[in-house]
Amino acid sequence: MPNTIVLRGDQFTSREDRCNEAITPGHLCNYAANDRLQKHATSGGGGGKLFALEADYVGNGVTVAYASGDRVPYADCAGGVVVWAFLASGQNVARGARLMSAGDGTLTAQTGTNIDMAQADEDADATVANTTTAGIRFRARVV
Repeated sequence: MPNTIVLRGDQFTSREDRCNEAITPGHLCNYAANDRLQKHATSGGGGGKLFALEADYVGNGVTVAYASGDRVPYADCAGGVVVWAFLASGQNVARGARLMSAGDGTLTAQTGTNIDMAQADEDADATVANTTTAGIRFRARVV
């Protein structure tokens, strides 16, 4: 398992802001009404392609979550950047599948005319018995 969120590409801007809720590195994020980070809250909605990063500057890896009110480093990604993101529980996608926000910081297969955020960079199956409610981690290429 990688211990970094940005796996490939350098077309992103690193930023840092306070958060409104617990966020784990790899969650897709957006801004709440009070201008703080939150897990991307609109299923199929648009917005920036912001992914929470690990706090490697203090020795934390991708499994160390941030609590509400913490400062969260994140990557504002351009197309082509590959991230170690979360696939929503119950999803099974093939490499190349278009992905949208599931509305909880995870990605899910794109439906209808919803806005795509990424493409699966590998086959990923979050339907298996050992999948947590948060889904599984997988490689996703930002579009």
